[in-house]
This record gives sequence, C-alpha cells and structure tokens, in this order.
Amino acid sequence: MLVLSSRIEREEPEEPEGPLVSSNPRHESMHEFRVEVVRLMLDGRAEVALGLLSKHYGIREPALRVGTVRRHRKVLACYVEKERRIYLSNSSFLTNPFVLLHEFYHHLRASAVGKSRQVEKRADQFAEVFIRDFLSWRSAIVGRKR
Repeated sequence: MLVLSSRIEREEPEEPEGPLVSSNPRHESMHEFRVEVVRLMLDGRAEVALGLLSKHYGIREPALRVGTVRRHRKVLACYVEKERRIYLSNSSFLTNPFVLLHEFYHHLRASAVGKSRQVEKRADQFAEVFIRDFLSWRSAIVGRKR
C-alpha cells in the first residue's frame, strides 16, 4: 500500500535473495536495466515494464488495474496478494515509476519469497534505486548534449 511520501532514503535496499536474483542478458548492467524499466513507465508502457521486471526476477507478472479496493480507498495504490494485482487509484499513476515500482516490490516479495508481511520502507527504497539510476542516466545524456 502506498501513501504519498516525499522522503528519499540514501541507503541502498537489500537485493532480494535466492530465486529473485537473476541476470538479464539483454542489459549489460543492472543500472541499464533499471533505466529501461523507468523509461518504459514514463513512456506509458507500464505493462511492458512490469513484464520485464517479472521476467528478470523469475516470477509471474502481476495484473494491473485502475480502481480502488474496499478498505483501501484513500491510498494512491495497493497490491492485493490474493489476486496478484496492483491497483492504482488513478490512471495518472500508470506513468508514475515510484508508485508502480513500490507496488511491484510488494508483488515480488509475496510471489518469490512467500513473505506476506509487507515492508513499506523497503518498497520505497526499491523504487528509489530505479529512479536514481534513471535520473543519473538522464543527467549524463543532458550533459553530453551541451
């Protein structure tokens, strides 16, 4: 579940252990993979990005739906483990990498590790690592154009 938060943690989140860690031959580095995922999300291709993430981590792709869930109507988004579905309260969140990655982290934890206890701070950190890599890539691109 995601409630609007503006804090940015500077510590790296723990990479999931075991079957969650996999290599992706399409990308030379994890940095490039993260940049690609965020770029796809910003381009409005959330389903493609979630598919790429799911393939990378070796788990089933979550369903994605715009709408709210009873008892969670005041949150931006939430992951419903029983349905393996990410709910976004508004279609504008389909292009919000932080929201999508935060909820994907909950799916990742529930799917591969079998841990149903959701950890909000770690979900935030997971999303922030992807966004930081994208921002550093974008600033490098802008710097080259000058």
